[in-house]
Amino acid sequence: MKSKNMTEIFIYETSQNIEQLESLILNSEKTSCFDTETINEIFRIMHTIKGSSSMMLYDNMASLSHAVEDLFFLLRDEKPKTLDFTFLSDLILECVDFLKLELDKIINEKQVDGDPSVLMATITSFLNSINSSSKKK
Repeated sequence: MKSKNMTEIFIYETSQNIEQLESLILNSEKTSCFDTETINEIFRIMHTIKGSSSMMLYDNMASLSHAVEDLFFLLRDEKPKTLDFTFLSDLILECVDFLKLELDKIINEKQVDGDPSVLMATITSFLNSINSSSKKK
């Protein structure tokens, strides 16, 4: 059973993380790249959202956050030379929008029932394209 206090803390922390995530992405769009520091920070934010969403049993938020975390893990470790930055930014902003909608449902005490499967499939496809292009080199 989730206590009201735990839910309030989750809402506050997740809101702060989403705001920071959105800011990082929008600032990176100005330079058309994610630098190492930004990649690490996005990874950390997604790891935090994943963990707290999982703890609160918001599985759809946790699953999507995990997929984004995996993506930034790969970017951090593989450092792909070619990357469709615009596509990546748009995709992450779509994920941010999904998380915001789900958080809004929590705030309004509604069912957290969004389906992240299409976004997760897109992330998986993007991960696979990065993996296959890095193996060609």
